[in-house]
Amino acid sequence: MIKYSYFTLAFLILSAINSFSASKTYYLSSSTGNNSNTGTDELHPWKTIDRLNKQILAPGNTVLFKCNDVFFGEILINQSGTKTLPITFSAYGKGAKPVISGAIQLKSFTAFSKNIWQAPCSQNITSFYNNGNLQTLARYPNSGFAIMQNGVNNSITFIDSALNQKPGYWENANLRFRTWDWELRNSIVKKFDDYKVTITDSSTNTLGKGWGYYFDNKFEELDSLGEWFYNPTQKMLYYFGGANFNSKSAEAVVLSNGIKLNNGVSNVNIKNLAIQKFDQYGINLSSNNANIAISNNNINHINHTGVFVNQVSKTCTITKNDISFINGRGIYALEPENLLIDKNNVHHIGLTMGYGVNGVNGMVGITITNNEVEKTAQSHTAINNRITNNKVQNIGYVGIRMDGAYSLMENNIVNNVLLKLSDGAAIYCWAKSKYFTHHNVIKNNIISNVSGSNYGTPSGPIAAANGVYVDNLTYFISVEGNTVSNISATGIHINSDAYNNSVTNNLVYNCKNGLGIAEWAKPASTINNSYFNNTVVLTQPKQIGAILINWLLPGTKNMAKFNFNAYYSLHSDTLAEDYYNLKDSVGENIKVNNRFTFKDWKNTYGYETNGTFTNHNALNQKGFYPQLITNPTSLQKSQTFVNKKVLGLNGKEITSLSLAPFQSKVILVKL
Repeated sequence: MIKYSYFTLAFLILSAINSFSASKTYYLSSSTGNNSNTGTDELHPWKTIDRLNKQILAPGNTVLFKCNDVFFGEILINQSGTKTLPITFSAYGKGAKPVISGAIQLKSFTAFSKNIWQAPCSQNITSFYNNGNLQTLARYPNSGFAIMQNGVNNSITFIDSALNQKPGYWENANLRFRTWDWELRNSIVKKFDDYKVTITDSSTNTLGKGWGYYFDNKFEELDSLGEWFYNPTQKMLYYFGGANFNSKSAEAVVLSNGIKLNNGVSNVNIKNLAIQKFDQYGINLSSNNANIAISNNNINHINHTGVFVNQVSKTCTITKNDISFINGRGIYALEPENLLIDKNNVHHIGLTMGYGVNGVNGMVGITITNNEVEKTAQSHTAINNRITNNKVQNIGYVGIRMDGAYSLMENNIVNNVLLKLSDGAAIYCWAKSKYFTHHNVIKNNIISNVSGSNYGTPSGPIAAANGVYVDNLTYFISVEGNTVSNISATGIHINSDAYNNSVTNNLVYNCKNGLGIAEWAKPASTINNSYFNNTVVLTQPKQIGAILINWLLPGTKNMAKFNFNAYYSLHSDTLAEDYYNLKDSVGENIKVNNRFTFKDWKNTYGYETNGTFTNHNALNQKGFYPQLITNPTSLQKSQTFVNKKVLGLNGKEITSLSLAPFQSKVILVKL
């Protein structure tokens, strides 16, 4: 017979209780569940998120939602797990991922007028969907922008003589408007009289001639198919659905957050869920969260941000998620530490002008940034983060932004960005002050198709849209081994006040300008930057290999070093261009513009002592055309050329090509 002491027996009992608690799993099924059930096995699941939110979870607990089911509600996570016993939210069963939804179905529609239908709803509606598609809040004009005619030299009032409605007509409507090339803002109309519109919230820029705007949330403008309006006093939704409207798939968004983790919650896994149709955030990490793993979720149809990581999170991971159809931002992290954003598919972000984020930093695929205030050496900033192996496509503004320090952006694919705004880039970084953004690596990314749009601005038809943009006050940023192609402005650009940055071993293909640098804020502050060992291929007659701008000093020589770069042109001997100011005899600025051949640029400034320039115009005339071959995978890629004549950029014939992961080469193919 085995005898136990009192303390040994108590320890064994306590260990058994803790083990039982840690292994407990809770099940939810909206189709078969009942909130009176125990919820602890598949045969007795709970039904609703409200019931789940009443449960106090313990480390090691698992919460499973049944596949193919839809759950309405906001999941509130107030308890933490431990590193060895995290709390997990996931799925069970087979089929489609369980849906966590912030939208309710509206079915009680009745005819209001010939084409307008109405349905009661006691909850405030922030978005409306029909057949899974986001519908338009009643607006004027029905598409595009009206254009401000004049301003009154302030940031709250503009004039448009085309607005001939009676006084007060637009008051309390939303105004959504462009105020800079890189942002849209929202406000409420405070006063309207005599063609003059005054808004409630100040713009960040003076309102005036040439800026685009539109009004919405105005019942009287409910006049176009797919428009809607919600009257909170009547608690009634109105929808312009046409004579044959079927309300079977009508959904109204009434909740803010799909999953919200309270301040300080840690050690939680969220995986295998579909989170959709919320006004603010799909997943919201409130602040000071640690060891949160977000993986393999579908997060879509969110108004503001798909995944929001508020300050100061530590050692969190966002991996293998599909984040799409977000009006504001796909992933946004504020001053995180050791955050990993890896293998996500982020697409269709910021494509509805005026929706989502109000002001700067909206319409962006992935962002890691800091609070935009002056920083000191003791300030907290984003640090030691990684953005790797993501695919970012079809974005209204910037594809990926990475501020902060000692971080890595590597092996990402960024394609088809800056579709709605301009003065940005596929990959971007910026600093407010010295300790804001520095010592980061941007490496082996594949960037393509950056267009930019100045629609609704007075800025003219040429949009500032770059491939990689190293912006103000950043330093020790290494841009290396990237492929940058089909850019409407500059492939890789360093902006004013940025210093000690290096651009090496990149391939820049078919960009208006290959390599660029500019100074306009503070004289002699853009210094010690270097462009070494890059390959620049100019495929069109007016493309420039390097462009340098200095509006503060009479010359562009000392902003950067250029050496060991290889330039190839299929049309022209013109390689470089610079702009700067000179003083005339009475002290007025004269803008100077020079265009150089490679030899003249080299002789004038001493650039490219070991650089090369090759004009392949003769080969182009013989029917050889450039082709960019990329390897957007983690494996070595080989390609053999059969029944076609192929040359390398050195002009020598090749029969095969081998590419390392996330690298590219340009060949000349005889057509």
